Amino acid sequence: MTNKEEHKHEIQVDGEDPEAIMEVWIRDITYLDVQKAAQTMFVVNESGVSLDLEAYWSYAFTNWVVGTNPELSIEEMKQLNAYAGEQLASLLPKPDEMAEAMQGGFTKASN
Repeated sequence: MTNKEEHKHEIQVDGEDPEAIMEVWIRDITYLDVQKAAQTMFVVNESGVSLDLEAYWSYAFTNWVVGTNPELSIEEMKQLNAYAGEQLASLLPKPDEMAEAMQGGFTKASN
């Protein structure tokens, strides 16, 4: 019913150097994580709803990445180069997956 596991992954951080690897630990995402991530991603104002993808990824890196080797601060993670950031983001739910999860996607059967 509850799951508080962390999963270790290795990501390549330099597209030119396959030996440049970083270890990252990602924690399982909970139902309330989906709700909080949505609050950061969807901006509601008088002109409607817009997406703030920077806020979403900042939330994801800050809350779901629980460790790195080499050890990086939250600010350092937010400043990863584009290649390393893309590799890290590939381990995390995408914004469209979060939108689906808000509509019950976590409980839908996989096809």
